[in-house]
Amino acid sequence: MKKLIKYILILAVIGLVGYKSIYIKKLSEVKKIEGQKFDAVTYTGKLWDEKLPAKLDSSIELGTLIGFIEANPLDAFSRFSNAIGIGNYRYSLVRVNGVVAVINEDDVTLKVSHADSVMTIKIATEFVYGNAIRDASGLVDIKDFTNTNDLNSISEELNKRVRTTVLPPFRTQVKQGDEIELTGAVQFNKEHISFKDLEIIPIRIMILK
Repeated sequence: MKKLIKYILILAVIGLVGYKSIYIKKLSEVKKIEGQKFDAVTYTGKLWDEKLPAKLDSSIELGTLIGFIEANPLDAFSRFSNAIGIGNYRYSLVRVNGVVAVINEDDVTLKVSHADSVMTIKIATEFVYGNAIRDASGLVDIKDFTNTNDLNSISEELNKRVRTTVLPPFRTQVKQGDEIELTGAVQFNKEHISFKDLEIIPIRIMILK
């Protein structure tokens, strides 16, 4: 009799543990949760329309940034650049005025006055890729995302915006000798700093004359 009671108690405990371990959900609820994927298009659209314009308005003038970097690189990169990843590459939002010197198939070369000389920079007009816009904006926090695919999709959508909305009208209208007002993202290698032929990915660009 005692053994029978013992077995009944053991079975009861096993049944209780099993019941507590099983959580039943409707199949429709499971599918709904699984279907909630990150919407990069909507997220990027809000960044582009609602938050990025203010960042562009407050961007630093390229010549000023170069001066800061030359004087104190560590402080300049800390104050005026961003990067989600760990490494030597830093990204900044800069603005610059220049005159169109050469129109190439993949880029446009500007002559820009700097200090007592003239430097050249390139506007990327064909190969717009990478994380420069996303990181330079400082609007995307890696802590808000659980995987790199979502982060990469933001970069892809931002680059797509440039390729489809910023560059087409510029490419059809720009001529040699035009004065350009440009705001965009630039990449620096903080371990190998060079200002020769800097390439800027345009986000806001205007032909002045």
